[in-house]
Amino acid sequence: MPVQDVLWRLESAGFDRFRERDLESWFAVANGRTGTRGSLEEGSPESNPATYVAGIYGRRPDDSSGPEPLIGPQWTFLDPRLADTEVRLEIGEILEQRRVLDFRQGILFRFWRQRLPSGQEITFRSARFAALHDRQLLVLQADGHCDGTPLAFGADIPLPAGPSLEHAAFTRGRDQVDFELVARKGGRAFFSISTSESRGSLERFAAVARAAPGGQPEGSPTEALARAKKAGLTATREQHRKAWGERWEASDVVVEGDPDAQLALRFALYHLISVGDPETDFASVGARGLTGPGYNGHVFWDTEAFVLPFFLHTHPEVARQLIRYRHRTLPAARARARSLGYTGALFAWESADDGRDCTPPFALTPDHVVTPVLTGREEHHISADVAWATWRYWETTRDEEFLLRVGAEIVLETARFWSSRARRGADGCFHIAPVIGPDEYHEGVRDNAYTNELARWNLERGLETAELLSRADSSGWKALARRLKLEEADLARWRLVADQLMRRCDADTMVYEQFEDFFELEDINAAELAPRPFAGELVLGRDRLQKTQLVKQADVLMLMHMLPSAYPREVVAANYRYYEPRTSHGSSLSPGVHAVVAARLGLAEEALGYFRMAAAIDLDDRMRNAAFGIHMAAAASLWQTAVLGFGGVTAEADCLRVDPKLPASWTRLAFPFWWRDNVIRIDADRSEVRIELRSPADVALGAGSPRRLARGRYRARFGNGNWSQPEEVETG
Repeated sequence: MPVQDVLWRLESAGFDRFRERDLESWFAVANGRTGTRGSLEEGSPESNPATYVAGIYGRRPDDSSGPEPLIGPQWTFLDPRLADTEVRLEIGEILEQRRVLDFRQGILFRFWRQRLPSGQEITFRSARFAALHDRQLLVLQADGHCDGTPLAFGADIPLPAGPSLEHAAFTRGRDQVDFELVARKGGRAFFSISTSESRGSLERFAAVARAAPGGQPEGSPTEALARAKKAGLTATREQHRKAWGERWEASDVVVEGDPDAQLALRFALYHLISVGDPETDFASVGARGLTGPGYNGHVFWDTEAFVLPFFLHTHPEVARQLIRYRHRTLPAARARARSLGYTGALFAWESADDGRDCTPPFALTPDHVVTPVLTGREEHHISADVAWATWRYWETTRDEEFLLRVGAEIVLETARFWSSRARRGADGCFHIAPVIGPDEYHEGVRDNAYTNELARWNLERGLETAELLSRADSSGWKALARRLKLEEADLARWRLVADQLMRRCDADTMVYEQFEDFFELEDINAAELAPRPFAGELVLGRDRLQKTQLVKQADVLMLMHMLPSAYPREVVAANYRYYEPRTSHGSSLSPGVHAVVAARLGLAEEALGYFRMAAAIDLDDRMRNAAFGIHMAAAASLWQTAVLGFGGVTAEADCLRVDPKLPASWTRLAFPFWWRDNVIRIDADRSEVRIELRSPADVALGAGSPRRLARGRYRARFGNGNWSQPEEVETG
């Protein structure tokens, strides 16, 4: 049965066929290896059921739309019948129809009662999950009766056809069916599905394996199926629940005083945990995770800038695999840079299985105009974003072996890219153009602030990496430099470009100009145009939009969010005051960034407003596209707002800084935070913060100096605008 605590569950009652696809996204079950949408077992006319296998993509025969996810067999389909009568929500009268997603257990429950035209009443219950302890495994349990007579369930398991599926083969045994699916110009997926049925009760195990193009299967579905059948459904469910318990222990964020915020956070964390795979770099996290078809399952910078920090500080093994995915696609990134006339590595703006850029050449805008997509050609900050994530992993873990074997190559090759991407102008400075920053309303600009500053940071980290490795492992560094053909002249060029790359910041106002001549554009207040969030194209039209200062999403503020220690508080405040009124939040990435920045500035109520806007993107379908899947970046931004914003946690190079600033309605905020092999538990209200350390760590409170704290529990009080020194709490 589902947990009774309403803050650990999402429930939907009734049936609205026109909202069914939205609910299928919300109620998806996934485990980083597969994701199954929360469709009804008997199906419905407006349904879009799908099971996605992470990292398996196919191409259409004409390759017109790039890689798209391969859809697996509909393993949850049951086709319930009473004698020869179909049992469907559309047939008869619905007496009860509820779906309950239990976050704590990672299980989707369904309760359904139906009065048939004959007057008979059927009762149906089901539970399904994607096993977290064994990521090859999917499980369904169901039972259905009518006045003591068991329902019969069909044996057929539909296989959705699609243009990206090249070939499908299946074999059927007495209680088992095996599928092999071959994606067109892609990988393969294997399903072994076993069903046992007894007097209206059904148990089904589905085991999954996958193979890269031309590669061998990763695991055996028949062996996974045998393990599950030997253990039995009850034991399998208990192992799954235990695995979820461990993940919640490492990641749950407790909010007291604001039940809406608590529910939104747990919904977001459930879907984030569901896309993590600590065991392999076969796939990364797409923009909609494994919950829907949005963006064809492609991987964007959302993964590094939003999703990865969550895993880095709750489940670092997943963060490691996400970076290894990018390292595995370095050959494609190098090839992309060369194709555009640059050196080094330019990662794909949209990536799938092999790392080649698969950004579509055209798209339909919100005002239904077919327009060229320039992000793949000009939005190059992705390389700095990947380098940023790699460096953050190094700073957080101090994993020197990983830095030498994986991380260094990413940081160095992306630095090399920026060295070639920047060109010296007549003014003697280096410039990056044409370019698109995070604010995609303005294309082909010169010197986008976010891009320039992250490029400068990337070049500086490249130099720091070279120095660090040459000191720590001279022979290893020399071998790496030889393999990359990296010479002293290259490093000298990096320093020159970093020092002379254009920076536009008004000395009087402290405001960074988003790009060259941005301040000369028509000044428009977004809040006066329409309720936010809104799509700028719909309000102003595409042509006028590009001639205004209207910003789609956090751009300069994203820069200050990514590098919080690099900008003084007064600079961040000045830029927040300037850009916040001019932002439409036409991207799901935007509200959460504004929430974090506002919270760090002490604007707790403004931050809470943006937190709620970010939460509404999925739970209230604010952008009217929930049917295409959960917005993983928006989900991750809720965690960032709670922990990095209201929790005030900043992981600096030499210490962990903690400075909680809770909104008025939050009476308590508590969460764990993984940092340098240490689980630090923070529990705060507006007057006191309690910190528990698993091992010694350097911790600073507020604006105070770092202090070495031994393992144990500590308490500090807030007064006169700052936190007191932490005092150890006696444990009895």
